[in-house]
Amino acid sequence: MNFRRTLVQTGCLAAGAGVMFSAATVRADVNPDLQKQRMEVLAAGQKGAAGLPVLVAAMKNPNALVRRAAVRSMGDIGAPAADALSNALKSDDDALVRRTALRALVQLKDKDAASVLEPALKDSSELVRAAAVQSLADMHPYTEQITALLKQAQQDPSNDVSKVASEALWPFHKNGVSVREKPEFKDHQLTVVQTIPMPESDWRFQTDLGQTGQEHDWFGATFNDGSWQKIKIGEAWETQINNAYDGVAWYRKTFTLPAKPAQDGTDIIFEGVDESAWVWINGQYIGQHDIGPDGWNKRFAMDVSDALKWGGENQITVRVLDRKMAGGIWKPVYLEVLKQ
Repeated sequence: MNFRRTLVQTGCLAAGAGVMFSAATVRADVNPDLQKQRMEVLAAGQKGAAGLPVLVAAMKNPNALVRRAAVRSMGDIGAPAADALSNALKSDDDALVRRTALRALVQLKDKDAASVLEPALKDSSELVRAAAVQSLADMHPYTEQITALLKQAQQDPSNDVSKVASEALWPFHKNGVSVREKPEFKDHQLTVVQTIPMPESDWRFQTDLGQTGQEHDWFGATFNDGSWQKIKIGEAWETQINNAYDGVAWYRKTFTLPAKPAQDGTDIIFEGVDESAWVWINGQYIGQHDIGPDGWNKRFAMDVSDALKWGGENQITVRVLDRKMAGGIWKPVYLEVLKQ
């Protein structure tokens, strides 16, 4: 029988989960000796603490399936197995064993779980780091230690890990929607009666590697951005800042609007932001466009009707996250005045 096909049929290739299992993890039901070993482990687990020596010995088994069964049983035993679980987390070469041990230890440590999660954030496996950051995100209220660890996880090379940390720390949550998508207008035909382009030049720009700009009121209407670099929109920031920068950066701009026209609402349109964007008008949070890396070339619209100051000066702030390659507000931005 073709060996690769056997592995696929037995579920030992799990590339989608970020793990490639070796031939040693072949399923127990096609290996009678392995099946016997697993049954012994499960039987020992049913004995509670009395079966712990068998489970500890099983952690030296070369087959990861046996060790996974053993570490799951240790988790069921609880406190008496804490040292063995710690050893599994620190030294086992199988990511699923380490993740199972981590989750069990988090339950055991409870309020002191951060001491276990801190080293887990440096694990070589994304699976383990993802489990660690999710556990941190679920630990409310956040202490200074938890907040510091979440900030550390924001820098993780895996988007799945860093996004959990960023969302946990992010204080603004609102899905910006177009005027057209509002319930009161869904059955009505809205027409664009005026288009107002946003200025392309003389935006203020600042990178935010630590992702702390929101803590310093960088979105505020009166924040002093005079020391920030000048930049244009309509092209990637890499072409303007002489730096191949990936991460978070902020754009700010003051603009003037004419007298208020007759309208039923006004949208702000972004033709393209690479990759994710969070938008404020006059210090008021409008919403986010954050669908991951695929959002880099997606047009989006947000209702800004209640935030604009017609016939006067306005301020816009856009926080941008670029995960790879070129980044920034690389296409035009404009207002659409809508009326039935």
